Amino acid sequence: MPYYKTAMSRTIDAPPAWKNPVSLRQLRFFVELARTGNFCRAAEEMSVSQPAISAGIRQIEAHLGVRLFDRTTHKVTLTDAGISLLPHAQRLLTTAANAFSDMHEVAGREIATVRIGAIPTAMEAVAASLAELAGDMPGVVPHLHDGRADQLIRGLRGGTYDLVVTVQALPDDDLEGVPLFEDEMLLVARADHPLAAHDRLPWRALAGQEIVHFAGGSIGELTSAALQQNDLAPSTRYRVDQVNSLYGLVLSGLAIGVMPWLYTLGFPEDRLRRIRLDGPTVRRQLRLLHRPQLREEHPRGVEFAQRLTAKLRDKLSANRLP
Repeated sequence: MPYYKTAMSRTIDAPPAWKNPVSLRQLRFFVELARTGNFCRAAEEMSVSQPAISAGIRQIEAHLGVRLFDRTTHKVTLTDAGISLLPHAQRLLTTAANAFSDMHEVAGREIATVRIGAIPTAMEAVAASLAELAGDMPGVVPHLHDGRADQLIRGLRGGTYDLVVTVQALPDDDLEGVPLFEDEMLLVARADHPLAAHDRLPWRALAGQEIVHFAGGSIGELTSAALQQNDLAPSTRYRVDQVNSLYGLVLSGLAIGVMPWLYTLGFPEDRLRRIRLDGPTVRRQLRLLHRPQLREEHPRGVEFAQRLTAKLRDKLSANRLP
């Protein structure tokens, strides 16, 4: 019989994988105990007895052949194995909850749900594409949420989303993706600013200016790299995280801004100017991502992803820089 080492170098006999499979209920016990760190509180949250929680955890440990928790009189903490397995259990529970919800909808109305996440800059194009697809695939109901790129990637891996429209340099091994659009970083200046007379400028022309950009995420990383390459630095006086805040600073004349092209759509062209930057030209790739398992788990979701990709490419290319 195979055996596995625990974090304390003890071994637990592991039964064949087909015997006594781990149930969703036991996984919920595991996740709740990891969250609360206490058998009594976990039992209360799950509305079961403490012995039921204990038995469920023992059954998971026996099945997997590893110890998931270190137990003391006053504290329950995850072992290294427990820490490694926790995100997998959370993903399984999320996937199961979504699957049961989908089954309920299919049984009641013969429809399929596709859960989509998108970064804010892509929301307008995604929403418009979904509106047009409503007539093409009446049996599919899309759910759309926005979020930061890192949140969306975690949600995709965790089963919260089926599809994600986000910025990703290259998909990791556990994700697949198709390119949608190359979003270029631009200089934004007030219409009467001396730099606003140019259609294109090298980054070094920004020397001596108060430069503001979004500090976090891919935008911050790309902009910071280009500034450093040209011996430039962002403003220490002005810092922003929101689009309206950056616009406010630029319109006041206190600073110039660097932001992606998609963020500038619909901005007041009579008061602000967009200037292309080179040396280097900085672009970020917008992609539609999904997990490889989507083909088996959600065939209609795959078809929907293909149609959504075509719509998004059309809409985004219409906004391409001249």
